[in-house]
Amino acid sequence: MSEKIKQKRELSLRETICYSTGEMGTNMLFAVMGAYLLVYYTNYAHVDPLIVGTIMLVSKIIDAFSDVAMGFVMEKFARPGAEKARPWIKRVVIPYALASVVMFSVPEMTSTVSQGIYVFVTYNLFCTLYTMIVIPYTSMQALISRNEKDRENTSVLRSIFNTVASTIVNSYTMTFIGWAGDTKRSWSIVIGVYALISLLAYALCYFNTKERVILETPVSETAGAKEEKLGMAEGMKLVIKNKFWLVCTCMSICSAAVISLNMGSMYYYMAYVCSKPEAVPVVGMLLSMPMLILIPLSKPVVAKSGVRNGLILGLLVMILGRLVLAIGGSVSFAAIYAGSFLFAIGCSTQWCAYPMLCNTVEYGEWKNGYRQEGLIMSANSFGSKFGSAIGTSLCSWVLAWTGYNGEAQVQTATAITGISIVYVALPIVLNVICIAAALMYTLEKQYPAIVKELEERKRG
Repeated sequence: MSEKIKQKRELSLRETICYSTGEMGTNMLFAVMGAYLLVYYTNYAHVDPLIVGTIMLVSKIIDAFSDVAMGFVMEKFARPGAEKARPWIKRVVIPYALASVVMFSVPEMTSTVSQGIYVFVTYNLFCTLYTMIVIPYTSMQALISRNEKDRENTSVLRSIFNTVASTIVNSYTMTFIGWAGDTKRSWSIVIGVYALISLLAYALCYFNTKERVILETPVSETAGAKEEKLGMAEGMKLVIKNKFWLVCTCMSICSAAVISLNMGSMYYYMAYVCSKPEAVPVVGMLLSMPMLILIPLSKPVVAKSGVRNGLILGLLVMILGRLVLAIGGSVSFAAIYAGSFLFAIGCSTQWCAYPMLCNTVEYGEWKNGYRQEGLIMSANSFGSKFGSAIGTSLCSWVLAWTGYNGEAQVQTATAITGISIVYVALPIVLNVICIAAALMYTLEKQYPAIVKELEERKRG
């Protein structure tokens, strides 16, 4: 494979910022789906939570094929000398925005079957379009620069824009819904505004970025006479043999499940377990807004500890935050806010997962001779979405199994227990699993030598 970095490797500040705004475009809509879609379905559209949980899990199994298919399409139809990821943003961003509004616009239906079909179709439409935009966008991080510092900088800024979107969604969505009338139609209006913000964010990303790592020839120089364009099955075999990608995917599944559980059950926990629904906006801000400061502050810490150890440290602090909340959350606002703030501190180093994943692209290229941004990011995106689905499905199922009633003002003792399980116990367990996986990531020390050898191969 012959690749050429056509421009200066260091990214300008403008391009670093504009690329990173795409994260806001993605997360503005993805966050509201994770945090409030279940609330919308159960409390406004009155869909059975058991049906919702089942649909979401089945949909993510289907979504596995769309993720891998999108990665394959991106690789298969990439032309030598041309950008492979960035053009997809232009193609998909408008349908992606419209699909979010349709998903939050369940019509009045008397039939449970019809209601379930609508939820299934619109949820899967949104998830498919999400796949078609997030995989190219994430792949761009490995294509706009090969430099580790560039990747760290874009990772930090992506996390900041992710935080901005999460802060708006978690802290103010219910306020916006109230301003819009607190009806089912209010959700369509508010989501429409979020969709417009996403369009603008992706426009900044598209018009102000450029891919630099460009495939120049169709034949691999490091893999003998094999054709560059691998089939899907052969390509996936190579990805699965990438041991560090497997580690990152495991962490992605666990992390996404934790965030999904946190976002999806926060309202229920504050309203019914703590009996303090007024804490929801404050907790939403504490879980996200401090990270605008904490994420930049975490960068020098990570520079000393390394990205893997920085990630693990954050996971340990997240666990501590949940323990504080579990012990005193039902007693005082102070424990709620302290636990939430500790959780936010822990989340502030989770940006480390981005450069860790990007570096598996070079490891795979070094190991097997093929550069596979599309498939690596698509398969990992499936891990992220599968984890999100696990979190949301567990939340829905536990609520259904423990007797949660969206129309009741007071919940039963078993329902209260179920809410505590999904907001406190399960995130702790998943974070422990994530730590165990992170300990197996040893690529960080090898990476400089790998990049040096790849450069030597090109020159030779």
